[in-house]
This record gives sequence, structure tokens and C-alpha cells, in this order.
Amino acid sequence: MADEKKTTAAAEKATEEKKPAAKKTAAKKAPAKKTAAEEKKPAAKKTPVKKAAPKKVAAKPAAKKAPAKPAAKKVTKPKLDLPKPSVSYSGTGRRKNAVARVRIFPGTGKIYANGKEGMEYFGRQALINYINVPFKAVDVNGQFDVIALLHGGGISGQAGALRLGIARALLEVSEEHRAELKKAGLLRRDPRMVERKKYGLKKARKRPQFSKR
Repeated sequence: MADEKKTTAAAEKATEEKKPAAKKTAAKKAPAKKTAAEEKKPAAKKTPVKKAAPKKVAAKPAAKKAPAKPAAKKVTKPKLDLPKPSVSYSGTGRRKNAVARVRIFPGTGKIYANGKEGMEYFGRQALINYINVPFKAVDVNGQFDVIALLHGGGISGQAGALRLGIARALLEVSEEHRAELKKAGLLRRDPRMVERKKYGLKKARKRPQFSKR
């Protein structure tokens, strides 16, 4: 029995030795080399895909503009060439809210107010006569020209301020004119002013209309 076991064991070892060894995992195959014919073939060109061009929107015809009217030419009056006296006498007058800075000098009786002639500026002969009162009071009417810078108030107030300025300038011409000017009341400022408005009234004294019902 022992001999039979040894023979079977020996037979098993012989069969194990005869079995082929397990195949090792094949290494990664190298890429196959291209043949000469394949290398000579040119690569297929890719055809570029053309993009559709954007549609052009037709421009609307521009509306015809009406011909521009020629601009009206401004009529500019030539500026007065004011005289530049070498000797002048000055005075300042006030009336209401108006102030007048006055210069008088020997001339022919012309009046210039703010770069304009007296009649053009004041617009009324009555105001020109009112302004010339100081010259008439001392009997020198038409012997002096006047250049005045006026501001504030209205035309009537500026005329009163100009008259006081002329009277004060005549004092610089000669102190002898004081008695005649003072007697005529031309050296005193007119103190009358606009009366203030009152509460509940329309003006200083004017009342609203009474309504019984």
C-alpha cells in the first residue's frame, strides 16, 4: 500500500511539471508603423464653414430740412463819444432809492445820462426842465454840460437825484451860489419816500372792497 502511494505522488509531480507555465500578461503593443503608401496620402483638408453675413437694414431716407431763415440783424446804435473835460465839478444826489453821481463842466447845456442823451434817457421834456432848475436859479442855464451815472429807483427818482447832484456841483463852481440855491430849496434832499404797506391792507392805505353779504 505504501508503494502504491509513493507511485501516485511521483506521477502527480510529473504531471505538474509537464503543465505549461501561465502566460505572462502581454506588454502593450506598440502602434503599428504606417506603410509607405499610407504616408504618401495627403491629409484630407477640412472645408471651412462660412458664416452667414448679417442682413443690412436699409437706411431710411433723411427728412428734408426746411431752409433756415436768415437771422434778423440787430440794429445797434452807435455809442456816444462822451466829452473828456480837463476841468469838472462833481456832486452826488439822492432821491427815493435813486443815486446820481454827477459831473458838470463848461459847455452848451447838454445832459448825458448813463451814456445816452438826456431826452433819450428820460423821455419827457418836463423831467429835463425839472433837472435844469439849479442852472436857472443861478442864471447859468446853457453854460454847463452834465455827465451823470444813475442807478436805483425809477426815472422820476433819478431826475430828482440828478437835480440835487447838479446843485451840489454848482457849489464847487462858486460858493456864492449857496444863498440862491438854498433860498430855492435845492440843497436839501427831498425826504419823501414810499409809505410802507400795512397788514390787512392792499397798500399803505388802500383797503380791500367791503362786502356786506
